[in-house]
Amino acid sequence: MFRLSAILSLAALPAFADAPKVVVDIAPVHALVSQVMAGVGTPDLLLEQGSDPHSVQLRPSQARMLSDADLVVWVGPELSPWLARALDGLGADEQIVLMDHPATTLRSFVRPTATEEEHDDHAHEHDDHAHDESGHDHEDDHGEGGEEDHAHADEHGDDSHEHGDDDPHLWTSIDNARAWLPAFAEDLAARDPENAATYRANAEQAVAGLDELAASIEARLAPHQGAEIVTFHAAWGYFADRFGFEIAGTVRPGDASTPSAAALAGLREIISEHGVECAFAEPAYDPALLNAIAGETGLRIGLLDPTGALQEIGPGHYAATLTAAADAIAGCLAQD
Repeated sequence: MFRLSAILSLAALPAFADAPKVVVDIAPVHALVSQVMAGVGTPDLLLEQGSDPHSVQLRPSQARMLSDADLVVWVGPELSPWLARALDGLGADEQIVLMDHPATTLRSFVRPTATEEEHDDHAHEHDDHAHDESGHDHEDDHGEGGEEDHAHADEHGDDSHEHGDDDPHLWTSIDNARAWLPAFAEDLAARDPENAATYRANAEQAVAGLDELAASIEARLAPHQGAEIVTFHAAWGYFADRFGFEIAGTVRPGDASTPSAAALAGLREIISEHGVECAFAEPAYDPALLNAIAGETGLRIGLLDPTGALQEIGPGHYAATLTAAADAIAGCLAQD
């Protein structure tokens, strides 16, 4: 089982100068930044527990939080278009947009009503969209060789892109999280040189913690390699790729919008044809639709929580969120 000792020991590191004021959009990424800032400061979390990052009405207190920030770390407009509007006018050096970050590896969305042929097509799309582990070169990866045209987004500056079919649920990839930690440390060190050594030491220790987390999840899910599940919306593709199971379909698409009747019919067909036995609701959404499908198809229902709405906010949140996901998947599949 993954231990929190590495994370908890970060808090013992000494503090020096005042830390930059950092705001992070969602709790899992906030946990990672919290680990890097341990002993120096604590980042603010923009979204409350249980909020849907796809659709939020920004409150005045949250707007003030953003206006007071030295740095905003957020996934990107593909996940939270409302936040892009709120950050209009914020300089590129005042934000880290993870969708555009060189340390981020991207994948294409899982298609919720994909046939087997479309799954094969998706695998090719994944190869086209995947960036090498050390980062991605925007010109090489988003140029004419890709299937998607990643046009420049004027509102986010010359270096930002429209990501088309790229999946913005980046944090469910431990490999992404691992790559972000030293990048966060270097960005903070540039803003706060007096605490540079602390940020870098924290990041190194947090990377070791993620390696331990990955090994724990691999062991938990090893008996279920190649198993197929249904998720409520397309938030778990990175996690599935990393740990060797398949997302056969989703109730809602990646932006969590309401599915069409045709999409739901396709999902029922997939469940039947593939013999899917487990499906997973999410705390932020009404499970009635999934329960109805389960009643028709005999699916067992579990709970997956991509933003960790049920986990305690803080440095341990990221590990707790992904551990709970692994436990939920393994627990349901083990009932075969």
